[in-house]
Amino acid sequence: MNRKRQLDIEKIADSVRAECKVTDYGIQNIFEAAEKLGYRVIRYPLGNDAPLGFAIIKNADRIIFSNSSSILSREIFSVAHEIGHHKLHLSEQGLTLIKDYDFNNRDEYEVEANYFAACLLMPVEKVNSFIRLELNEKSINKWTGLDIARIQTVFNVSYDMALIRLKSLGILNDAVMEKLKLEKMEKTTSRLLKVINGNIDLCKATEVKRVPAEYLEWVIFNYNEKLIPIKSLEAALNYVDLKVEDLDLSQEEREEDESFDDLLRVMD
Repeated sequence: MNRKRQLDIEKIADSVRAECKVTDYGIQNIFEAAEKLGYRVIRYPLGNDAPLGFAIIKNADRIIFSNSSSILSREIFSVAHEIGHHKLHLSEQGLTLIKDYDFNNRDEYEVEANYFAACLLMPVEKVNSFIRLELNEKSINKWTGLDIARIQTVFNVSYDMALIRLKSLGILNDAVMEKLKLEKMEKTTSRLLKVINGNIDLCKATEVKRVPAEYLEWVIFNYNEKLIPIKSLEAALNYVDLKVEDLDLSQEEREEDESFDDLLRVMD
């Protein structure tokens, strides 16, 4: 990726933060921020071996799906990454679906989406400001894992992502980075976060099941209008741990005409 493309991506990331009215160092709730941007956000625990996230355009909806079986910091990065795909590739290149299994993929689109996510979550100006004002311009050679844990908590990122971003910005050199990696291995991220009363939830998977209310309302409406069969309704409700009997609905026999698979096909 050339420097011009990097600058273009930085500008887009800055505009997204401005649109979401982010005033803190980090984005406090990336899921709400994505919804403010007009995306339909679906979170579902697919398991650790499943895709990390999808970026989808379906009809008039722009959808972001994240696997909530990932630890929260990774899921946050996934959503930022998928916003990047929407802004950079689904819009510019006319694609309608990108699935992400591994953010280490060196494909051009993946490199760009990773860079966008890094700029969105840890913009250089905010990083420099935190180091100057919160760490009091502490010498990099004196940094410890606790300093990274503070950065991790404030920017809502993983310990490793914080290190990678700091290294890419030229703030950390190889020697200091290796020392900080070793400290993480010896003490674990959770222990470092506990010491500073940081956000330990960043190290855990939420296993959240969240589907936009409009989708479920649409399913129920279609069922009531006899446009989809009971099995399709059951499948949709099952995604959020609901059953037909939980709702006050008629359960008369329907013809097995139209399937509801299109709504959440990516979850299968």
